[in-house]
Amino acid sequence: MKSRLLVPSALLCLLPAAHAVVLVNDTFTDTDRIGGSTGSSTTTSSPSIGTPTSTNTQWIGTRVSQVVASGTGMLWTMDTASRVVTGYLPEVNLVAGTVTTFTLNFTTGAQGTGTTNNLRIALTDGTAAGARSTDGIGNTDATYVGDVGYAIFSGNNTGGTVPATDLTLNARERVTTSSNTLLGTAADWGANGVGNVSLGNSSGATGNFAGDSSYSMTFGFTYSGSSLDITTGVTGGNFSGMNFKVTDPSPATTKFNQLSFRLGGGSAQFSSINFTQFQVEQITPIPEPSSYAVLAGLGGLALAATRRRRA
Repeated sequence: MKSRLLVPSALLCLLPAAHAVVLVNDTFTDTDRIGGSTGSSTTTSSPSIGTPTSTNTQWIGTRVSQVVASGTGMLWTMDTASRVVTGYLPEVNLVAGTVTTFTLNFTTGAQGTGTTNNLRIALTDGTAAGARSTDGIGNTDATYVGDVGYAIFSGNNTGGTVPATDLTLNARERVTTSSNTLLGTAADWGANGVGNVSLGNSSGATGNFAGDSSYSMTFGFTYSGSSLDITTGVTGGNFSGMNFKVTDPSPATTKFNQLSFRLGGGSAQFSSINFTQFQVEQITPIPEPSSYAVLAGLGGLALAATRRRRA
């Protein structure tokens, strides 16, 4: 009878550990949002954009002084028109074999009084045309030309007075380089260059965005070196099961330096959004050094036992 090499059960416990690195963690507690220490958004003029750091991302909005940072967050108040805020962050490069997560925590203000509308969030590489230097940016701007990346679009059921329905999120890719509209139209977001085609939708989730509620949205990117898995999740309020994954076989980009957040209808949805934290983290599974030693030791014992049986 042939002898068998038995693998000790202890080997099954030697799972790789994870090495996590926080690249960005802005809690907006420095009461500043653009222009460094002298560029507070509470000024009535449009201060110049500063250099983003890991703890001080730089934000602009469609209205001067409409987005104000304080010790409790960055409060974005809105009028009735569609509004956009864009935050610039230190460049984040995806690395093969790691999981890169972008997490945005925010609290909604009072429920709007108008018709429900949409929510759109984009993570892009805005290197081509550079960053807008002042407030007052709109849905169309020359700095959006050449921006590529990924976005999450919601249906027209965010906020407002229409009875809420379960939210569906749609993942999109932007490879268009000539459009100066970032989140104003779905036609600029398509799969692999085809306009108005999605990468995939959430399915089976329940819940909806509501007024005076706290939420956390996470976008996870797992890069294989060729394809890209994108996982989207939303927790908070009454959400349940709001997470889904899509795969992009031909990534539009593997680096990101700006995050944009758009609410269609402005205060018709919510009176405000208060951002409380923006974090970027990279997690790499790595074997522990002790695991190598244990594996070598157990392997040697198993080999010795096999030789004794044969003898």
